[in-house]
This record gives sequence, structure tokens and C-alpha cells, in this order.
Amino acid sequence: MTFKISKEFSIGVLVIVTIAILFFGVNYLKGINLFNPSNYYYAKYKDIQGLVQSCEVTSHGHKVGLVKEIIYDYNNPDADVLVVLQVDNELKIPKGSKALLQLSLMGTPSIVLDMHATNGMKDLYQKGDTIPTATPAGMLDAITEGVMPKLEQVIPHLDQLIVNLNTVVSDPNIGKSLANINKMSSELAVTSTELKKLVGNDLPPILANAKDITGNFSKVSENLAGVDFKATMGKVDNTMNGLNATVDKINNGKGSVGLLLNDPKLYNDLDNTVNSANNLLTDLKENPKRYVNITVFGRKEKSEKK
Repeated sequence: MTFKISKEFSIGVLVIVTIAILFFGVNYLKGINLFNPSNYYYAKYKDIQGLVQSCEVTSHGHKVGLVKEIIYDYNNPDADVLVVLQVDNELKIPKGSKALLQLSLMGTPSIVLDMHATNGMKDLYQKGDTIPTATPAGMLDAITEGVMPKLEQVIPHLDQLIVNLNTVVSDPNIGKSLANINKMSSELAVTSTELKKLVGNDLPPILANAKDITGNFSKVSENLAGVDFKATMGKVDNTMNGLNATVDKINNGKGSVGLLLNDPKLYNDLDNTVNSANNLLTDLKENPKRYVNITVFGRKEKSEKK
């Protein structure tokens, strides 16, 4: 016996399967795991700050659930917004805990379960209980509260600073200073060009000469290294000792030089001789005939004897 599947039945099965896949797919994309048992809790907020369904519920940074539903009472605008929290079935929330509504750095809201057990894990919230809530100050609020008062104090001083800055900028000396700086930069550019030429043209010969000089110094140092300074200094020492002995003999009146320098009688005789020579020359200049006549008389006596 064969069963013939009608076309309408096949289309119906295909539609049901498509709807099931779509349902499970949408819930999966929302982060809802339909096969994982979960518990539901409630939380009330005055302002949910953009919280939407499927936002994360975390505890100590770990995802433990998501926002299942947000219920807003249109008939009573002053009423709190009711948020349904779907958390893992294994999560136990002790009394004393709070559901904090926080904003991330990018502005994304989320629910953070701040776990604090007042009576230990014996006293727990049951499924369907309403958990106390709190909205801590966000990062932007902290910046606003901390910076804005100080900024209000700074603004008057900033206004005065701008006025002073305008006064300085409008000073004509600023323009002159900038012109001088521009001129100085141009002169520095010219100097840099000249320095490049000097380094490129004159410096290599100077370095070559310096290299030759260092080579000569090296040769001189090698020659000095070969000199026997000890023998030379010994000879110099002997020469100085001999010179000292000679000076001692002269000072003690020994030898011809010592007698000449230390004998006062010789000095006096030399002095008398010089004086007599001086007197003779003086008399010769004053009475030259006296000496001429003596010569003539001498000749006469010789002739008479002959």
C-alpha cells in the first residue's frame, strides 16, 4: 500500500519548518537559548537610558542572561519601567543584591547584578521576585561633576589670558621680531651653504696634512723610544758634577781663573796699569812735542858718538 503525499501537504510542512527555523534563528541572534532552562526576575527603573531587549545581564563581567522584555505603562507615565530579566537557571541571587543599570564606554546599556549576600546563600530571591535596582553615575556624569566646576573657575582666567594674548599679538614689535628671525634664518642658510663648501673643499687637504703631521710625530716618537735616556742623563749628570767642581775651585781661588777672580792685588795692579795708560795717553795728547824732542835728542847723541 502506497501513500501519496499531496502537494498541499508538502507545502504546509515546508511552511512549518521555515517558520520554526525562522523562530529559532531570530531567538539565537537575540542570544536566547530556548533549550537552556532559565528563571525570570523583574527590575524597575525610572529611566532605562536606552535599554532594549536582548541586552546583556552580567555578573562579575560574565554574561548570565539577557533582557527578556521591557514593559512601559502608557496609562501611567510616572510609573517605573518594568524590565524582565531572563537569567540562567543555575544562577542563585541572594537577597541584598541589586540590578545596576550601567552604560559602557561606547554608551551601550546593560544590567549588572551586584551580588551581596546579607544572610549568606540561605536567603535567596525566588523566580518572579523583583530585585532592587540602582543607577550608578556613569563615566560622563563623573567627568561632568568633576570637571565642570573647575572649568567654570578657569573660564574667567582663560578670558583674561585671551585678552592678554591679543595685546601681545597686536604689538608691532612682534612683526619686527618675526622679520628679524626670518632674516636670521636666511643668513643661517647662507652660512650653512658656505660651511658645506668649506667642508667639501678645504677640509680634506687639512685632514691630509694632519695625517702627515701625525705620521711625523709617530716617527719622532719611535726615534725617541730608541734613545738611551738613562746613559744620556748619566753623561749630563757627570758634566754637571764637573762644572760644579770647576765653579767651586774658582770660588775658592784655585787655578789661574780662581786667582784672577779672587786676588785683590792683581785687580789693583790692573787698575793702576789702566790708570797709568790713561794718564800717558792724556799727556801724549796734551804735550806731543815732549815725546818728539826726546826722539830727536836721541838721534843727535848717536851721531855725536859716531
